[in-house]
Amino acid sequence: MRRVLLLSLSLALGFSAFAQQRVAKNDIRQATASAKKVAVGKENVNATATNFAPQTAKSVVINRLNEIEDGEIMTTTYDLQSNHYCSNRMYQLPDGSVAIAATMSHEFNQSAADRGTGYNFYKGGEWGDQPESRLEEFRTGWPSIAPWKDGEIMLCHGNSHMQCFVRDIAGEGEWRYMGPLPDYPEGYPYNEYPTWPRVVTCGENHDIIVAVGTLQHQVSSDEIHSHTVMWRSEDAENWTISYSPLAELGYEVDVFSADDYCMAANGHTVALLYSGNLTNSAWMFKSTDDGLTWETTKIWEHPFEGRSLDEVFDYGDTLFIPMNGAITLDNNNVAHVAFSTLEMTHTLDNEPGYYTYWSGRTVDGILYWNDTQEAPIQDTYHPEYVGTPLEEHFANPNPFHAARLWWPIVDEPGYVHMVPDSTRWIGYIPMYEGYEWDNDKFYHESDYYSRFYSASGHPALSCDPYGNLACAFSSPCVRRLDDNGRYYYRSIYVSYRNVDKGYWDQLVDDLTDEELNFMFLYSDNVFTVSVPYTYTPGEFWFGFQSDDQIGLYWGDSPNQGNASENTYHAVKVNPSMEYWDVEENTDAKDVVYGLYPNPATDYVVVKSSQDVEANISIVNLVGQTVKQFNKSLKMGENAISLDLKSGIYFCTISANGFNKTIKFVVK
Repeated sequence: MRRVLLLSLSLALGFSAFAQQRVAKNDIRQATASAKKVAVGKENVNATATNFAPQTAKSVVINRLNEIEDGEIMTTTYDLQSNHYCSNRMYQLPDGSVAIAATMSHEFNQSAADRGTGYNFYKGGEWGDQPESRLEEFRTGWPSIAPWKDGEIMLCHGNSHMQCFVRDIAGEGEWRYMGPLPDYPEGYPYNEYPTWPRVVTCGENHDIIVAVGTLQHQVSSDEIHSHTVMWRSEDAENWTISYSPLAELGYEVDVFSADDYCMAANGHTVALLYSGNLTNSAWMFKSTDDGLTWETTKIWEHPFEGRSLDEVFDYGDTLFIPMNGAITLDNNNVAHVAFSTLEMTHTLDNEPGYYTYWSGRTVDGILYWNDTQEAPIQDTYHPEYVGTPLEEHFANPNPFHAARLWWPIVDEPGYVHMVPDSTRWIGYIPMYEGYEWDNDKFYHESDYYSRFYSASGHPALSCDPYGNLACAFSSPCVRRLDDNGRYYYRSIYVSYRNVDKGYWDQLVDDLTDEELNFMFLYSDNVFTVSVPYTYTPGEFWFGFQSDDQIGLYWGDSPNQGNASENTYHAVKVNPSMEYWDVEENTDAKDVVYGLYPNPATDYVVVKSSQDVEANISIVNLVGQTVKQFNKSLKMGENAISLDLKSGIYFCTISANGFNKTIKFVVK
């Protein structure tokens, strides 16, 4: 059996110094054709070493290329699309149209005087012409877009402010400059302007705007204070600004910084995700009243939350940390989250602040969680507990391992294997038969690797009306090497979760397979984004950046001495029905998938996945039918007027032979 040595990598991340190097002894157990399949799905698994061999049977399968639609939507020489997260840059309308934005420049130098928002719009099965110039009249960066009423809104930073642009009809007409947003909350001690926005819209007709950003104050050459802030508006002209919900935890300053967050919205619900701080937990904030009030969930708990990296103390163990994140909301307002994961080891040294970041095969894994599950995420497998009663294991969880995919094999020192839990682990470096991993071919220059923090990175979630999920992420591909045969290119892989099954089919598709587009044979593909919510069952949308040079010119990569032309792709994916079709039952979830607001006053909105004739009846608590009528539902949102007394009611919607009953309250 071939052993592969995992090299160590010491990265200069954020604003702290990390200089120590160390050799790791966790060799990789290679997949072979005779390796036993691991159990997947909901069943309990007897944890033995042989059952946890790498999943050879889960090699990537591409067998439906005619159901993937790839579009080249713009080119850019500006290749740094994110410092950490890359999100809130795509959305879809009920008619199937899709908008996408990216930071764009066409200059081949680092002045990028023409830098701004590149934008494109998909309608009627075609993308618009590729943009030749930025959307704005002045230099900007980091665009974030969302539907707004019948049009759309875009936020970006530039010209010493956070800037707002809108247009009245999505995909049509001229963008209108609305001016800058407020720079900072009242009493803010510095005068820096905010950057790195994320924006979503919520309410009856996407008419309420909620956005977040970051304020950074340069205290000295090696010290920066960061504050996360939030804006809210109902007209894109008058804005309120406050500190983000992190402030209620005492973490609004110097905890989360540039691109450490993303957002999602559905109806009146908004969700905000923070992760990626090396000394803090992963947090979700959720609002059911259009961003006015927030409930807090600690998704993953850092065992040394709040302690400084500069302290001298021995971790005593290897710590696995959620880093890049993605979030979406389904039609039941369940929040779904995906993270990349980082392996960090801290050993006691003569000076504080020395940490080691392992690079390679076992610094890997895309972790999944939703808010119907336990929080914080718990360690669910530990070698010391193999063969003991399950309840004894859960009585002794180890927070260091709650986000761990690769584990040591107890009876084979120096080797590791994967946790075969396809309800939690949804992505990793794919294992193609006949190809072995070579750690020397993993490109880990700090300016590039630190955008991922792990081998697989930048997960992007897309949810359809049924609640099915697709997760795309960027990961090295052992089948493709750069021109010098030195490093692995990255591909964009997709895993799927059928809502009825409850587990993930891992690594089903490669959106950058050379059979889909020959140019992908020589391309590195990074910075995955998505349409968080689509309106057609079984349809998912993703975007990503592609070029033929590994590394980032804008990050001073030693592998890129000059800027190169990058192509930005948008891909519509319609996977096989096994990944999204749901069982037929008396719940008409193939037609009606939501009703809001709840509580209601004088109206409710019914969400439909298609155009359909429906019978609607409303019954009170004593069984009396107080309202009954026929209505032609359109795909998307349908308003229904109410003239009811305060109380509890049941709304039954009958369409296509199915019935959907929803309990609601009238105030």
